[in-house]
Amino acid sequence: MPYTDSFDKFKSQLATRLNAAQSVGASRGTILNAAKNFSEYLSHEVDPSNPEQRLLKELWDVADDREQNSLVNMLVKFVDKEDGGQ
Repeated sequence: MPYTDSFDKFKSQLATRLNAAQSVGASRGTILNAAKNFSEYLSHEVDPSNPEQRLLKELWDVADDREQNSLVNMLVKFVDKEDGGQ
């Protein structure tokens, strides 16, 4: 089962990527920019594998640029907190 089939595995992969970026000294802005670019890619190219991802895609699709920035920031904070980062 690919990691995207389970929301917990999806969160775990996001946390792994966040930790890797932080360990090489990426700034918060760089991390958020990369997360936004990746979210844009996912929204256009990947069919969500579970209800949680479907909700994130639908929220992304109706959001304006400011709201997308907020959503990315919340997702990064959520994953960081879940992983014990905050």
